[in-house]
Amino acid sequence: MKKIISKIFLIITVTLLFTACDSYLDPGYDEYLDKNEVFTSYTYSLNYIRTIYSYLPYDQWDEAVISDEAKYCIDGSSYQIMNNGSWDSRTYIQAWRWSHYYSGIRRVHVFLENVDQAIFLDPNTYKLTPWVNDTMRVQLRAEARFLRAFYYFELLKRFGDPSKDLGVPIVPERTLGITDTLDFKRNTYDECVNYIVADCDAAALKLPNRQTSVDYGKASKAAALALKSRLLLYAASPLANPTGDVVKWKLAIAAAKAVLKLPTYKLISKADASTDNMLGIFTKPNNDEVLFSSPVVQTNSFEANNLPPGYSGGGQINPTQELVDAFETIFGYPTSDIPNSKYDATNPYYRRDVRLSNFIMLNGTKLSATATVSVDSYVGGKDGLNSRQGATKTGYYIRKFIDPTADIINNRTIATHFWVHFRLAEIWLNYAEAVNAVYGPNTAPPDTTFTAYDALKKIRERTNIASPTTMKALSKESFMERVKNERRVELCFEGHRFWDVRRWNEGVKYFNVPIHGMEITKTATNTFTYNIIKVEDRVFEPKMNFMPIPYSEMQKSTLLLQNSEW
Repeated sequence: MKKIISKIFLIITVTLLFTACDSYLDPGYDEYLDKNEVFTSYTYSLNYIRTIYSYLPYDQWDEAVISDEAKYCIDGSSYQIMNNGSWDSRTYIQAWRWSHYYSGIRRVHVFLENVDQAIFLDPNTYKLTPWVNDTMRVQLRAEARFLRAFYYFELLKRFGDPSKDLGVPIVPERTLGITDTLDFKRNTYDECVNYIVADCDAAALKLPNRQTSVDYGKASKAAALALKSRLLLYAASPLANPTGDVVKWKLAIAAAKAVLKLPTYKLISKADASTDNMLGIFTKPNNDEVLFSSPVVQTNSFEANNLPPGYSGGGQINPTQELVDAFETIFGYPTSDIPNSKYDATNPYYRRDVRLSNFIMLNGTKLSATATVSVDSYVGGKDGLNSRQGATKTGYYIRKFIDPTADIINNRTIATHFWVHFRLAEIWLNYAEAVNAVYGPNTAPPDTTFTAYDALKKIRERTNIASPTTMKALSKESFMERVKNERRVELCFEGHRFWDVRRWNEGVKYFNVPIHGMEITKTATNTFTYNIIKVEDRVFEPKMNFMPIPYSEMQKSTLLLQNSEW
């Protein structure tokens, strides 16, 4: 082979949705292999399952800049039309995901149809043994079913319209030939939910609780149960459950509890991360908080794109003032609650939740404890507001995911990156939200001692932010606002906010208003003054809760129904 075999299937031509193409390109021989050749080869069979993994999103930070979390610093980008409301079924940046995820689902079906003829070797002796073949096939089938569930969930959260009981098409579980129909109607929303749950349950039964460090990035029982937890939380939320059906919330509680019972996982504290912040969750592979992530890659591209210009970075993701304001003070109260929070507008970052400085670069931030250079985002500073290309438009830069050891100038030090799909903090927040919806903040479900308040406190205590006992006395509605805010700060930039606001049916409240930034001015006495400024107007209409099915797909189908008003 002239090229590395492991790359063979990563460059297979991606076919259109439901296209029947049973040949697989081998660039080494520059010829085609049929399925029989692929699945009678140990190496090719394993590479095929790796190809199915390649459809997982590597990162979803781009959803931060089309929500109220951040502003993209480059004007005229494709993100702009998502924020000014001018997008449609032909132009929006999420459209490609329809064919992308269905292509991944098709490859799952090809694999499941053919894996029984694959021959696997004993990893120690490299000999053929029935035990290894049976064991490998069982696990790989479970991995494939998890991936199918993941891709259907990604389709459902984007294109499903529960208000009309419309999900997405569930396609036949087989490889489609040229004589098969390629036109499918949409299944109901609940049919899709039940189908995904069935795949998650089946996968969880056969997968290990946690993968070894050697197999980091592969699906596990924790991954399957975490996906089920997220799915059932979405299905119980106001957009899909406007009547507040308690049964759906109880299913979400049970799904979260199943994850929380798993051994070996725990919330990472500052000490566990071995840093002066929480960046270790996102830069140290195989840590105890991550339930499932993409494989590790060595690249400085995120740092090069997002460090401030004073560090020779591109400064692309600029957090909004709205996000900064969401971080409470150490006393455990929102900044707007002046008597209790003790917030000082003349010194706005003093005594704030430590996650603020961990996740966002503020004026004066140093990237590490040993750094000698700080971020100067004040007007006229080297990283100052609108000072040059790549400079912030909000007064802030993203810090989450940044590896402070990365050398983006000489590339002598390369950063470690992996995208976290599920982590334990999300599951505790899922649990808090679902329990509160049924029992309120201070009553535990019948078979456990953890209340919604306890779950929220567990997230907050590792950052030394107070959880006042007065929170226990809040109404369900008021406590839910605290849970929502906790998700906003804990999970910022991780691809949740864009969808959380939609599933809560609060897009008009949060996405149809301007975003703001902070203008920081340095005085003659080397102190600073702070002035909140409007950065841009944003537009959101109720129809934007659901992505339109791409125009090109509608043109090919006679059975697909488009989402309302698109």
